[in-house]
Amino acid sequence: MPITDITKNLEDQVLGAIAIAQEVVVDGVQRVAEAVDPVLPDVPRPFAAEAAELLDGAFTFAEKLLQSGHQLVNRLVDVTDSATTAEKPAASTATKPAPATKAGGQAR
Repeated sequence: MPITDITKNLEDQVLGAIAIAQEVVVDGVQRVAEAVDPVLPDVPRPFAAEAAELLDGAFTFAEKLLQSGHQLVNRLVDVTDSATTAEKPAASTATKPAPATKAGGQAR
């Protein structure tokens, strides 16, 4: 079995387990909210309207960061792939450096 198939299978299993865990958490919070609803009076929630907007902004930012990282890695793979397939340049013939000079500008 190719490594890509193994990886895809593992990814699907992890995402499935996360989805189940998330459902358990949402169900638990819903049950607690329903249990305390008759007991608690209407408590004002000054930031409730902004919470969804803040969360959406945070996740949008996280998606942009992840996309930026993905693009960087793709570019690095492309660069290293093209560097290994390109011909190696011939060794350059550098000229001998000029002799060092003293403060007066004269060569030693």
